[in-house]
Amino acid sequence: MTDTDAQTAPDTAASRISAALQAAVAPTAPADRTAAWHLAELLAADWSERPLIPADGYTDTDLDAAASRLGHPLPAALREALKLFGRRDDLTRNQDPLAAPEDLDTYEGALIYREENQGVCAWGIKLEDLDQDDPPTYLRPDLADKSEEEWLPWTDKLSLALVEALITETIIGNDGDEDLTAASEPGDEAPEATGLTALPRIQPDWYKTSWYVGDDVLAHVAAGAWISVRARSREALLAYTGGDDDEDDQPT
Repeated sequence: MTDTDAQTAPDTAASRISAALQAAVAPTAPADRTAAWHLAELLAADWSERPLIPADGYTDTDLDAAASRLGHPLPAALREALKLFGRRDDLTRNQDPLAAPEDLDTYEGALIYREENQGVCAWGIKLEDLDQDDPPTYLRPDLADKSEEEWLPWTDKLSLALVEALITETIIGNDGDEDLTAASEPGDEAPEATGLTALPRIQPDWYKTSWYVGDDVLAHVAAGAWISVRARSREALLAYTGGDDDEDDQPT
C-alpha cells in the first residue's frame, strides 16, 4: 500500500455526504451549483429507497407556467432543484414542504418556496432578488402581532437553503419510514460521543440546529432539545438508539 492509499478516506455514506456538503458551503463552491446538486443525488442514493431519476423533476413547461402565473422569473437555482427532485415527496415534503410549481406564491415582497407545516414560518426569496441565479433567502415567522413580522436572513444562497431542506426532510422521513427513524430528547452524551461527525452549518447561528452523520445514521438536533435520527437500516437504528426488536417477536 502506498502512502497515498493509506491517506485516502474510506468511501462510505458518511464520507460522501460530509465531503459533498463541505464542497457546497465552501467559499469556492462552483457558481453552477454542481456541488449542491451532487449532495441531493447522494441523499437520494444513500438515504432513500432509490436514486434520483429524470421523472423525479418538473419540466421547463411546468416551471415556465409557474413564472408566467406569478409574473416573476424563477431563479436558476430554484428551477434546477425542481427539475432534479421537485416531485420526490419523500425527500421534500415530509414535514415542511417545498412548494410545487403550481403552489408557488408571493407574500409580503417575497416568493415563498417552502412553508412550515403548521404555518409557524415561511421561507422566501425577496422579489427584487429573483433575477439572480442563486439569490439569498429569508425566513419570516408568523407572529400574533403582524407589525412585528419581518424577513430574517436565512442563507446566502438559495441552493444551500434547498440542500438544508433536503437534509432535514430526509432525516425526518415519511409515513413509510417508521422502522428507519426515531425522535427523542437528547441524552447526556453529545452526538459526537456516539460516533457521529458534525456536518457544516448552513442555517444562521441564531437558529440553534445542528446535523450529524455516521456511516449508517443521520441526526438532526433542534435547539439542543430534540434529536431526530434516520438510519440506513433497521439494525443501524437499533444499534444507535440501543433498542431491540424482541417485542416484535413476541406472540400476540
